[in-house]
Amino acid sequence: MKYKLTLEYDGTSFYGWQKQKDKYTVQGVIEECLEKIYGTPVKLVGQGRIDRGAHALAQTAHFVAPSKLLPVNIKKALNSLLPSEVRIIEVEEVDEGFHARYSAISRTYLYLVTPEEVPVFLRNYIFHYPYTLDVEKMKEASRYLLGEHDFTSFSQAGEERGKIRKILKLEIEEREKLILPWCEYPIKNVRFEIEANAFLRKMVRNIVGTLLEVGRGKILVSRVAEILEGKDRTLAGPAVPAHALFLLRVNY
Repeated sequence: MKYKLTLEYDGTSFYGWQKQKDKYTVQGVIEECLEKIYGTPVKLVGQGRIDRGAHALAQTAHFVAPSKLLPVNIKKALNSLLPSEVRIIEVEEVDEGFHARYSAISRTYLYLVTPEEVPVFLRNYIFHYPYTLDVEKMKEASRYLLGEHDFTSFSQAGEERGKIRKILKLEIEEREKLILPWCEYPIKNVRFEIEANAFLRKMVRNIVGTLLEVGRGKILVSRVAEILEGKDRTLAGPAVPAHALFLLRVNY
């Protein structure tokens, strides 16, 4: 049987999603729990990598089970074994043809920024950027990034795989209150929500970093089109930190 997992996790203490030798990773701890449940190693396949320190509100993954169990029992068993930073939201039986990564149509990420001092209990979930931002200029600049392009300028330096990606949505919204699934807090924030068919490593963080430079007036709006066409990582703005990045959803 093949099962699809939907899970949430706080990435603060993890060394990213992907399993690595001698590293504390989300994939690694889930596979350890699956082995305890089934009594044999079970490989977990995620929808993709998520940066070290970033979080997920609805990460997806699949595994092929050596024996059949009810999805509700798998969920209960996993949640009883997993560390408190990880929780399984849903377990579903899926067709043999389903693949957590290759069956996905799009992914949506959220990034949170505030110009205000960050309360201690929000320090792992929002980026303090102490500058006045022109949100309208950032919105204008973001339109150059919509559609299918070569995103080399917004990839991680040295990445070798193909750089063509398609951004389906890029919304920037200024809010007076921070709203997260577990809390609301009266702090001004700018919310970046980006949906694409797939993402390059650090692509969201590099895009947000560049748009923040536009908002500060350090990069002209029209310059974003030139950065995109230049296909050179050194042309874009600096990557913002991973701790304010969330995987919101994966669409199938």
